[in-house]
Amino acid sequence: MKNFIVIVLFFLLIVSGWTSPYRDDRGRGFNKVLQFPKEVSTENYVILRPDFTEIQEEFSICGWVKFYRTDGDRYWFSYAAGSRYNELIFGDRANIQHFLADTMPGPGDNYARYIWHHTCFTYSSASRLEELYLNGKKIAEKEARANSKLPVNGVLVLGQEQDSLGGGFDIHQSFGGEIYRLEIFERKLSTNEVTEKYQAGMCEYPARSADVLLDWGDFLDAERSGEVKEIPAGCSMWDVLESFVGQEITPNLIEFLDKYFYGGTFMDILRI
Repeated sequence: MKNFIVIVLFFLLIVSGWTSPYRDDRGRGFNKVLQFPKEVSTENYVILRPDFTEIQEEFSICGWVKFYRTDGDRYWFSYAAGSRYNELIFGDRANIQHFLADTMPGPGDNYARYIWHHTCFTYSSASRLEELYLNGKKIAEKEARANSKLPVNGVLVLGQEQDSLGGGFDIHQSFGGEIYRLEIFERKLSTNEVTEKYQAGMCEYPARSADVLLDWGDFLDAERSGEVKEIPAGCSMWDVLESFVGQEITPNLIEFLDKYFYGGTFMDILRI
């Protein structure tokens, strides 16, 4: 099968008129999941210190999450700044999500375990509207206080809920599960855009966007602690090709497939 795929790639390169190397970071982190063990520990986390200056008044946070356990309040995302530790926290059910220390309304049922969920949180200070989506559907919304802004100079942690800046973790709130394709956007995505992201699925060809402040590659490159590790997402080459049905075959697609499924070896052979 692999030899057949290589032959197909070679044929596509010829018909697409490929003549020079192409560099594109849009697929950085494609097919790589961060796994947090089911046996939870306060030692298992990913930590970043992002610059949120550009998203204080408008942003969206979207990604794929799978929960291994939902006993207690299990938080997979936490952003704290200064002495405020619940500026943004996302967990295993709608009514424990927080924005600027206020809880969101919404269903109190735990998200189903061992299946992927696509979740998005969007906010704009102009509309004052906070919106929470699960699997392409809005499940909660709330009007924020006037002039609410996301504070800067904070700490973002995956896998734990902070009760002090970058620490104060509680094992009863520790996350066990998987995270994939988490992105933070510099604007509020529309309902249609969120729905399209969910419907495209986990394995769609990553679209280039100037609106992304942090992409999945930034989270994969961040400092890790404990037993957090990378595992395959299970996306195949054919999942990616499905995204291109009816579209023009380009050198971009060929190099993307080679890089993320063959480690660049096929293109290296052609350049010899």
